[in-house]
Amino acid sequence: MKLIDGWRQAWRLWSVRVSALGAILMGWATLAPDALMQVWNVLPDDVRAIVPAPIGDVVPFMLFLAALAARFIPQPKAAAKMQEAADGTAQ
Repeated sequence: MKLIDGWRQAWRLWSVRVSALGAILMGWATLAPDALMQVWNVLPDDVRAIVPAPIGDVVPFMLFLAALAARFIPQPKAAAKMQEAADGTAQ
């Protein structure tokens, strides 16, 4: 197994950022399971009427799809920075 070139710049990729957000949210939900219910109870009534109650069941799946989609979208600035970093370390 070998790391990709410019791996230290991988944080620039949106797929990595969305995956990190998902990991943070899942960790938060695991460490404080009642926190999601507290957030739901704090929302105003008109917002709760718009947002369906089982939204928490869909969020992980949506983050997975977002990370997958973000990986297929060209990100020229991030790719250039990663290539620049790879070229700098290869010399």
